[in-house]
Amino acid sequence: KPTFEINEELIGLGMGIHGEPGVSEIPMTTADELTPQMLDLIFKDFADDADVDELKEGDEILLFVNSLGATTMMECLICLRKAKEYLNERGIRVYDTIVGPLVTCQEMSGISFSVTKLNDELKGYWDMPCESVCYTKL
Repeated sequence: KPTFEINEELIGLGMGIHGEPGVSEIPMTTADELTPQMLDLIFKDFADDADVDELKEGDEILLFVNSLGATTMMECLICLRKAKEYLNERGIRVYDTIVGPLVTCQEMSGISFSVTKLNDELKGYWDMPCESVCYTKL
């Protein structure tokens, strides 16, 4: 039995992986229209959070496009294409990407974006190999 349901004509924007309420429900739309809306929320979070610097032109980021479980790699890559276009228009460089089903909930459709603003120290750590149970990067 599902832990929550959403009208099939709507998208839960900002909803948690276990059905926690998001910021809004919006009419179903295309990935090319949805992706900028999702990234705008991330930009707003960076701007509103006093503990982090705002994302601005010239910044470098790590971009994570996560399938919530039932979303295909092709759908994730469509969103990645639009995200990179959107970020490039704002002068933000995508240093590296992670795309795939890493944080999932069985049979849940959708994607999430995570953005890490990088500096030289963080890039050095990111460039190191990693081998663990849930994630490997050589």
